Formats: sequence, structure tokens, C-alpha cells
Amino acid sequence: MNYTIMHETSGYMRLHLSRGRITSSQAEVLRYALEGHKGVSKVKIYPSSGGIAFAYEQDREGILSRLKNLQFHNVELFASELDDRISREELKRRKLSPEVKNRLRRKVLIETAADLLMPAPLQVGYHIYQLVTLKNL
Repeated sequence: MNYTIMHETSGYMRLHLSRGRITSSQAEVLRYALEGHKGVSKVKIYPSSGGIAFAYEQDREGILSRLKNLQFHNVELFASELDDRISREELKRRKLSPEVKNRLRRKVLIETAADLLMPAPLQVGYHIYQLVTLKNL
């Protein structure tokens, strides 16, 4: 990873990434990667400017060598996986229409009745069938 040390004191360092601006998911991955380094604490990422600030306790050279060896394309890969996920806030905002809710309720009731009334071997067969057909969704 290419960076420039913008400010440094004993135990604190502020870096600027040469690539500039990063996304919030890339910042989350970088924060996780930096907090995992031994001796690093209080990581602060500035996505709009591509800045990283962190406090460290010891081994300045070791931390800098690990940062140099960090491949940013790995950060981009993990960040793209994070972008594909649906956040909890988005799930809370999404609403189901009353028709969809009624269909789901009906389906759950039918499943419950079938599980109560069918013998165990038929239940197992039916659920295996459901798992196999779910693959096509």
C-alpha cells in the first residue's frame, strides 16, 4: 500500500494514502486490518481524504513494514463483499406489502399443519425436496 506520513509523534501517526479518497466499506476493512496489528490502537479513518490516523505503543518499523506489505486490492476485494450485503438499517427500512405478508402467513400455516399431520419420513422427504428446489432461486 502506498502512503505518505503526514504527521508523526512518538506513539501517533497520520498517513495519507496515495490513492486518495476511499469508500466507507474500504475504510471499514482498513480499520479492521489496522486494529489487528499488534501494538496499534485508536484507528481513525478519513474516507473523504484517504487519511489514516492511529496510535501505537511500540515497534514503529514493524507497523510501517506491515502497512507497506498490505495489498490494497485485497482491501478492495473484501470491501466489495461488504457492499453486496444488506445492512441492518436497510432491512429495518424495507417494508413488505400486505399481500406479501398474507402469502407468507399462509405458507407458514400450511407448513405447520403439514408438519403436524404428516408422518416423519414424509416430512423429511418434503423438506429435502424444498432444499433442492431452493437451489434454483
